[in-house]
Amino acid sequence: MLLPSYLLSFLPGRLDTDFSVLDLSPVSVSGTENGIIADKAEFEFDGKGMFNYYGISYKSDAYMKGVITYTSKGSEYSEEFFLEPCDGTKPFYSFIDGVLDKAKSNSLLGIALEPLNKEQAQFTLLGVGLFNREVPDENVFIESGGYKIGVNLLWGGALDYLEDMNSDVEAVKVDGRVYVDSKASERYGSKAVNKNVNLINRHDTGRLIQQSYYGTHEYDCGYYGENKWNYNPVQGGNQYNEASKIVDLVCADDYIYIKCRPLDWAKTAEYITPSYMEAKYSIEKGCVGVSCRFVDFSGYPSAYTTQELPAFYCIEPFNRFVYYSGDKPWTGDENLSYENKLIFWPDAGYPNFSSTENWSAFIGEHDDSFGIGLYVPHNATFLAGVYDREKTTEEDPSVSASTSYIAAVEWKNFSSFSPMEYNYYISTGTTDEIRSNFNNIR
Repeated sequence: MLLPSYLLSFLPGRLDTDFSVLDLSPVSVSGTENGIIADKAEFEFDGKGMFNYYGISYKSDAYMKGVITYTSKGSEYSEEFFLEPCDGTKPFYSFIDGVLDKAKSNSLLGIALEPLNKEQAQFTLLGVGLFNREVPDENVFIESGGYKIGVNLLWGGALDYLEDMNSDVEAVKVDGRVYVDSKASERYGSKAVNKNVNLINRHDTGRLIQQSYYGTHEYDCGYYGENKWNYNPVQGGNQYNEASKIVDLVCADDYIYIKCRPLDWAKTAEYITPSYMEAKYSIEKGCVGVSCRFVDFSGYPSAYTTQELPAFYCIEPFNRFVYYSGDKPWTGDENLSYENKLIFWPDAGYPNFSSTENWSAFIGEHDDSFGIGLYVPHNATFLAGVYDREKTTEEDPSVSASTSYIAAVEWKNFSSFSPMEYNYYISTGTTDEIRSNFNNIR
């Protein structure tokens, strides 16, 4: 039976909206001397009251592993978190485990901390805050500038919804196959079966538009099919469709910020990675802008590997790949390159395409068809392919197994305690419109 205080904590008047005051102090401290933590420090608390979100204000010259212990419904729980070096100006915030299932704590018992990348750390705990936040919906949306975008908090806040609100995008079904285009009903002479088309493939946790990073083989690898798989933190989750953990969320009128703790693609959820991914999604100048950040705390050996920056899965009815590979970038040169028969990229030998304007797109079957494009300022090489080509039959093509795929590929050194950051942009329309929008944003 739920306690009255638990039920009352969900009332609007009992929910916190200001998370700036971190004034809770420990009642006892052990394992630290003159601010030095050589092994493990433990901070004991007596923080009563319902909370599902906490903040830690601190100073540290090292990367740290933490464990927070609290009670919930009469039982004691502990969960990991990780801290980066900080000068005290940027607190760490996190939901507790199970927040999307309305989990709440009624008492903070303790926080334990230990250094990861150094033998000892100079650390000062400035304060802790306990907050009772409104439980977010699984799907969070914003709408601006002609786009509606959405993220799935069960899938690490990965981008799983993008609708163009201004282009009359429709899905039609002809001889059992689904086509998508602007005013598709007119083009194909068939009644629209979907007038709110999501352009992102969300068939499973491995699709979406999301962060995914490849690390070392020199650890206890999992297997994907028969293949021994690299350490592979994936924003959406793992191959079993298990969910990454949402850590933080800010949803404003014009942007969504998320932080998650991703799963290792080839392993089950109990092997959740010791890493964090952050993303900020906004809409500007005809584009969806995304800034990404990743930091790993595993301490595994470094590895120089190919990265997907990002992994981009759109709906398969867009299956003609187009990009600019000429020697006159951003001059309006109309000499575009098309790949009209791409197949599943492993079967095709992982084909790479060089775009001198750093963008590529998938469009429908006509030169003036509607489509979706990816612009990555730091990168000019794209891996692309189509899975189950021309086999989309679902009226909502975003849930189809068939998908078109782009990855902006780049060789990078994957190292623990070394943050990785990059930006990318998405736009929709005809090829000319997509290219023009990317030209404006660059």
